[in-house]
Amino acid sequence: MPTTSSPIHAPQIKICGTTSIQDAQLAEEAGADFLGIIIEHAPSPRNVSREQARLIAASISIPVVAVTVNKSSEGLLRLHDELHPHAIQLHGDETPQLVRELVRHGLRVWVAVSGERAAVLSRAQEMREAGAETLVIDARLTTAQGVIYGGSGHLSDWEAARLLVEAGARINLAGGLSPDNVREAIATVQPHIVDVASGIEAAKGVKNRDKVLSFVRAAQKV
Repeated sequence: MPTTSSPIHAPQIKICGTTSIQDAQLAEEAGADFLGIIIEHAPSPRNVSREQARLIAASISIPVVAVTVNKSSEGLLRLHDELHPHAIQLHGDETPQLVRELVRHGLRVWVAVSGERAAVLSRAQEMREAGAETLVIDARLTTAQGVIYGGSGHLSDWEAARLLVEAGARINLAGGLSPDNVREAIATVQPHIVDVASGIEAAKGVKNRDKVLSFVRAAQKV
């Protein structure tokens, strides 16, 4: 059941971790509002090169979000100049200072926030003050092989996300969403955007057509 009293509105939809032109065009056909492409993050099974990202972005008309992990400001500015994405999504351990620098250069910046609730709320406030346009509430895991920054299929903290929505933050809810739970997530959090990768895949990095269509239908039917 919804935990907020305001009317529920259908959020925008971001299909993330796209690795092929075929899957990008499927996302657009299904009705997604944004396409997320993970660029130059080798540990991710959904990683693509800049050239692959350029080809994917050129195949669609919906806005592209360039998802990056722990890149330098110089690298991010070059990436933005080359690809001209709608926004740069910082999905690692980036600082508020980096956000300020990118915003000063005119970039839209989305920032992933995860961890214990107190840390999520604190980092979210810092990033909002630094100028982040959107906060991406996601789940990260620490394994023997290192940190998995997203795309693990684990649920994020919906309560933290809800509190941030109530505080006026623009929230992109990620982490473990699927066609089966996205309507509950929307009713609980009322995010501005819902974000899915692993929950609509046939294999890591490969989208399942039926799941993509089902997710979009479910997200739009609130």
